[in-house]
Amino acid sequence: MNELKPSLIYLDDEEINLILFKEMFKRDFEIFTTTSPEDAIEYVKNNSLDYILTDQLMPVMTGVEFLKELREMGVSADPMKVIISGFTQEGEVDEALETKLIDSFVSKPWSYQNLKELLLNRAA
Repeated sequence: MNELKPSLIYLDDEEINLILFKEMFKRDFEIFTTTSPEDAIEYVKNNSLDYILTDQLMPVMTGVEFLKELREMGVSADPMKVIISGFTQEGEVDEALETKLIDSFVSKPWSYQNLKELLLNRAA
């Protein structure tokens, strides 16, 4: 049985986070991961996605800046956008939630079951 899985991208500057995420969710989603905001932007421009996940604090740009750049480029508002961060939700992230730039904020460390439910409940 070849089921079509929801697709997502996860941008994080820490490779270990991407490896762990991909290993945990490989049965649930078609996953593209990258540490490069530039590669992520190119991927999002050229692929239809159900979810965009990004770390907040990264060296080149924040997750909010990444998502703002996507919005300015006219990338579809359809994918669910989630910021995943080890830092508390405040300032830039609060504003992103208020302006609907992001749909949700998830604190690190996250649990597989809680993150899966957050993502898949949107599709229900």
